[in-house]
Amino acid sequence: MELILGLAVLIVLVVLLGLKIVPQAQNFVITRLGAYHRTLDAGVNVIVPFLDKVHAKVPVNDQVLNDINLEVVSADNVVFGAKLLVVYRIENAEAAVFRVNKIDELVIGLVQSLVRSELGKVELDAVQSDRGSLNVALLTALEDAGKTYGIRISRSEITDVTLNEVTQTAMAEVLAAERERRAAITRAEGERRATELNADAELYEAQRKADAIRAIAQANAESNRMLALSLDTESAQQALIFQTARMQVEALEGISKSPNAKLIMLPGGPSNSFREAAAILKEM
Repeated sequence: MELILGLAVLIVLVVLLGLKIVPQAQNFVITRLGAYHRTLDAGVNVIVPFLDKVHAKVPVNDQVLNDINLEVVSADNVVFGAKLLVVYRIENAEAAVFRVNKIDELVIGLVQSLVRSELGKVELDAVQSDRGSLNVALLTALEDAGKTYGIRISRSEITDVTLNEVTQTAMAEVLAAERERRAAITRAEGERRATELNADAELYEAQRKADAIRAIAQANAESNRMLALSLDTESAQQALIFQTARMQVEALEGISKSPNAKLIMLPGGPSNSFREAAAILKEM
């Protein structure tokens, strides 16, 4: 009876040792007699007691490495500090366990190496203004490098860029010079536009004056033509004489009303014109 009880206890113990419950978001790497045997997924699994051993418990959910700091030299030879955030996941537990000693240190080393390589291809202004494109390039490079070690880097971002005091002063001077250049260009464009508008206005005014002079000349020519056609009659000649006298009188009247008129020089003909106009009116 004691033997049966002992065997039962032994069987229960073996069964318990052979059952492995793997939590969610983990994989168990199993070795048999020291060599890799298989990987257990989440759930209830059975192994051979005393032969199989849980070599490592590997998390397969997303792992976050924050505040990875490094110094980078840009394409325009500016030294600056960069801070990165990296998110990775172990997809091949066997490779992550047996090909590398410490997976976090491996990821940090890959990130630092590839980031220096990628950021060294661009100038500092591009690093600060176009982080989106740089993040995509970094992620692509890190994905290819991580496949060898059974990891997948799903996110890599430059979270901060730090500059030393000398670089900050130099950049401030460059920005001030750039703003002054843009302001000078804006002022020059405004002055050029104002000059163009003034020139257009003067041209328009000259064209309008020329049109007015042309219209007056055409009216005078038409009037002279009509007068010339009617000069073959005596009444037309008298009308012309009267019209000339009236125009002289109106001209003298306008001159006399001018606020600056102090001395009026009368031509020799106005008195004769007055008499001729009076004679014509009397005959009419």
